Amino acid sequence: MAKYLEKANNETLSFCQCERALASIPGQLDCPWCGCGYLIACTYCRKAFTYARVVEIDLSYVEIVTADLKRGGYDTATGVVQSHADWLAHVMKDFEIGDLVVYLDGFFLRAEADNLELDGLFATHSLARLPHHDALIEPAALLATLGNVEYWLSRERPICEIDN
Repeated sequence: MAKYLEKANNETLSFCQCERALASIPGQLDCPWCGCGYLIACTYCRKAFTYARVVEIDLSYVEIVTADLKRGGYDTATGVVQSHADWLAHVMKDFEIGDLVVYLDGFFLRAEADNLELDGLFATHSLARLPHHDALIEPAALLATLGNVEYWLSRERPICEIDN
């Protein structure tokens, strides 16, 4: 049994229509405004959704990662799988079953998180509240901020700062 992320609903932006959608390992590109920097991809159909719920599933992190990588056509070498599985175990440890979770620039976060200061994969963020949370009330809030190229470019981290 492992804690993991399953699509919570179809609120705001949800292109995935799978009945039970598990979150894919983030595959963020260098164009986070396209959605890859703030939406979650489904392990089955590979389409995006906004909100995930922490659930318990009958798979280990190694099994989750292996299945996700195979479905995506990626390398499933032991070292690759294990490093992703270790990352998932680390990420999921602070979440409780039932938490509503969103993705932002390399981080899975509780949707209601506030006063955030974080250095993401692409940008530095300083947010009183996540746009995902605001979008629960006003759906346009997500695209108005995180879907805006200027939001990201005005906060872009210099390449030499990005940790690998």
